[in-house]
Parts: sequence; C-alpha cells; structure tokens
Amino acid sequence: MNGEDFRSKLREFHLRSKEQSTQDSRVILEDEKKMNNACCVKLYLEDHTIGNLTRMNLLKQKEVTFSGYRQIHPLQHTIEIKVQTNGSIKPYDAIQKTLQDLSDEFKNLEEEWAKKVAEKEKHQMKLEI
Repeated sequence: MNGEDFRSKLREFHLRSKEQSTQDSRVILEDEKKMNNACCVKLYLEDHTIGNLTRMNLLKQKEVTFSGYRQIHPLQHTIEIKVQTNGSIKPYDAIQKTLQDLSDEFKNLEEEWAKKVAEKEKHQMKLEI
C-alpha cells in the first residue's frame, strides 16, 4: 500500500466512523471459539508488514503455541492475527507484551538513527570548515 493510498483509506475510515459511529476503533478483539486459550485480533487499515512483525515476535514467547495472520482480502486493508497460548498467560497478554517489545525495539532504532545522523552531520560540518 503506497503512502497516498493509505492516507486516503485512513481519511475514509475516520469519516465513515464519524458518520455511522458503529466502528470507532481500528482494532477488534474476539475470543477464538474453536481453540482453547486463543483469540483473534482484527486490525483495520493494516497489511502484511504489521501482521508478519506481530506474528514473528509472538512466536518468540515460549508461552505462545500458535501465531498466524492473514489478510482477509487483497483489496481490503484488514488483517486477522490469531494467537494461542499454553494457558500460562492469556492470549491478549501475549499480544500486549509483543506490542510493547516492538515499541521498545522501534524506540531504540529511532534513537540509534538520530545518533548516527547527528554524527554524520557533525562530520560533514568538520569537512566543510
């Protein structure tokens, strides 16, 4: 999904949710009825990037026995993530931990990026003098 397409879909989503006020969240949580200790999370306006990142990080947890995702339809920007745990933690807690881990990882990446850019600019300023 390119940037402009995403922004137009996001605008459309917010306009629709304000008009209909039926769905005001991009996240829907559902308990999985066919599996024990499992849940399904639907994320609107997301694609394979978030799905795969979440799935891979969920599988790093020893309590998670299954994690998978699918894009509902190629023309819809919605994914479903299914998670099953061994029962020692709730599936929602596993997802929360994964999201926190991803957030921390991206914060670290952002800090390292800013540091490297500052070093590069400082180096270039020395060369110009």
